[in-house]
Amino acid sequence: MIVNALALTHSTPIGKLFTHENSVHSFDVDTLMQEVFDHFTSYTADAVIITQQALAVGILTLKDMVRVLGDLENLMLPVKTFMTAPLKTFHSTMSIAEVLDEMKTMQFDKIVVQHVDEVVGVMDQRHLLSICYNQLTPFIKHEYNMLNSLMGMVTEGKKGLLKMATTDALTGIGNRRLLEEVFHAHQSLEERYGVTLFLLMFDIDGFKAINDTYGHNIGDLVLKELTTLVASSIRKSDLFVRWGGEEFAILLRYSDPIAVMKIAEQIRKRIDEHPFRSIAHLTCSFGLTSVQSGETLEVVIDRADKALYRAKEEGKNTIRMESL
Repeated sequence: MIVNALALTHSTPIGKLFTHENSVHSFDVDTLMQEVFDHFTSYTADAVIITQQALAVGILTLKDMVRVLGDLENLMLPVKTFMTAPLKTFHSTMSIAEVLDEMKTMQFDKIVVQHVDEVVGVMDQRHLLSICYNQLTPFIKHEYNMLNSLMGMVTEGKKGLLKMATTDALTGIGNRRLLEEVFHAHQSLEERYGVTLFLLMFDIDGFKAINDTYGHNIGDLVLKELTTLVASSIRKSDLFVRWGGEEFAILLRYSDPIAVMKIAEQIRKRIDEHPFRSIAHLTCSFGLTSVQSGETLEVVIDRADKALYRAKEEGKNTIRMESL
């Protein structure tokens, strides 16, 4: 009898597939086929072992017996006439992996497992492969799914790390690094397709006084509320980042500077008129510049900062544009 439920690995001894109480009947090579036929009709066996001087020398299967019955006179002949020989046996201590490896060159349909001088089991090759498939496949699938999950985690982890590296922790918008990456990408597009870029820098007027008067917690709330307000005033295709402290930057793509000035004015006005929850009133100063082909971000930032500085000097809560 073959064990039905068994946790297998490739190193499992082949003998473990059979119960201790099972036995494969054996017949001497000179036994008449009639006696063997009576055995097959009385038991559920599908194979018997043929011996000579107590040594296993061949095998006779139920399929062989069916062929024998094609002529009833064959029942009077010795079993050695119809047995399959030579007999290939596997020691019960051999691993399943070793048996499967040897099976590659075998011409026999039956796996005969022997322990010392006793045959402990006979199994069809396909049955063995079926057991291995049914038992080992769940482990393989589990490992495959685990691998996929790990790969997914790695992929998500990379995305998570990238998001962490390019997002401002306080406001949730992009940070300086994101602006640098996107700027370089846009510069490549500009060189290929003639895309016009503008950089709008702005910061909060008198933000130090807000922190000194209300505390840094209130200052943080102001920054969050401001970013929400500005983000709702621009297109999704525009890049809005926190450059640092109370200073922000927006990278825009428009056809001409007049359109960008109108957008900047709309943002300035919305901030000026917005009733902030934590403080009564807030204004920002803006510096705008166009981006020229081949320019580095440092050069563009410097020019926008100069425009922003002029806006501060000339009364704050205003917009100035710096050109080449």
